[in-house]
Amino acid sequence: MASIKEATRTAIDFARDTLGEERTRSLQLEEIESGSDDGSEVWRITLSTVSTDAAKGFAALQSTHPKREYKTFVVRKDTGEVVAMKIRGLTDA
Repeated sequence: MASIKEATRTAIDFARDTLGEERTRSLQLEEIESGSDDGSEVWRITLSTVSTDAAKGFAALQSTHPKREYKTFVVRKDTGEVVAMKIRGLTDA
């Protein structure tokens, strides 16, 4: 069974492998949630990176809060396999 730490490491490795070095340079852990998906117990792990648009240009260097992109990775608890990567939209509070 994949622990929270193992699932998080798997999600980070998967993100780096699939999204590439440039898009994952500033990777941050945002959320971890336990749940079920299609009858399987899963971890939903949300990671963020600096938006590729925000990472370019002089304006990005001056910004104290660059725009971030969020993705949720679904990791099966029984196998530790990443079975989904989804864009995580945020709502304004």
